[in-house]
Amino acid sequence: MKSGEPLAEVQDLRISFPSPQGYKEVVHGLDLTLYKGEVFAFVGESGSGKTVTGYAFMGLLPSYVRVEGRLHFLGRNLIGLPPRQWHSIRGEEISMIFQEPMISLNPTMKVGQQVAEVFMLHQGMDKKEALGQTVAILGEMGIPQPEIRVQDYPHQMSGGMRQRILIAMAMAARPKLLIADEPTTALDVTVQAQILALLKRLQRERGTTIFFITHDLGIVAEVAHRVGVIKGGLLLEESKVDDLYDEPLHPYTWALLEVLPHWERHGKDFPLPQVREEGEGACPFYPFCGDAKEACHNRLPPIKVLGERKVRCWLY
Repeated sequence: MKSGEPLAEVQDLRISFPSPQGYKEVVHGLDLTLYKGEVFAFVGESGSGKTVTGYAFMGLLPSYVRVEGRLHFLGRNLIGLPPRQWHSIRGEEISMIFQEPMISLNPTMKVGQQVAEVFMLHQGMDKKEALGQTVAILGEMGIPQPEIRVQDYPHQMSGGMRQRILIAMAMAARPKLLIADEPTTALDVTVQAQILALLKRLQRERGTTIFFITHDLGIVAEVAHRVGVIKGGLLLEESKVDDLYDEPLHPYTWALLEVLPHWERHGKDFPLPQVREEGEGACPFYPFCGDAKEACHNRLPPIKVLGERKVRCWLY
């Protein structure tokens, strides 16, 4: 997929949480661009900064978190917006599928009511009209007998059905940007494939840009056009999906792909990850990198642009 018109541009994004020693930075100078109508996969292990970046897009980080840099959405910097202005953006222009459906859904409300609230809040519908639209969108999400299931409570639905409810809520106002935070976590393989197929169809039919947060490179090829690999709050590699699978550049990306049973290595070898006694280096993958150099311990490499790809590694 060719890059089209930019929808969101992140420049030098830094996110810091308070700690006993002051503020601890968990996202370090993130730069990336999301284009209209694409799926951008944001990949990394737990604690790498994926979800807090998604929360920054939604303006959902607590007030005690320090967010610096620029996060432009359709030419408007979202960082520092007052709460009242966020109300007109969150849910309507930018929406999010949260990771845990059972926590994200209100257990005391019927699912139909929860979806209908989105239509009432963002599109000004009355209760009857909103319920009719809810039945329609639940059917679009692949929920059987939606006119009956709108009366269910979350605990009466399976994990896959609850995830579809969250997707319906996120897509109800037809947002331009959808943040999908680990949307297939804790689902079995069959249901996972169904949810991925649903997201791909919605993206294709509605032209929604999806920022797809995941720790699993195994599913990225199924859904994404481009991918960014993050570790320790640093973007280490950015590439089109096909290029990344054909020729990963950063040793960390190699390590993530090495655990996939069906990844085609094309006869190439890469030094196995190892743990170094000297501890952490400037590069967050340094302690485990079998191809590390002295510079990796002392200095953080700059971003290297290689055609349409980016990599942060002294190997380049």
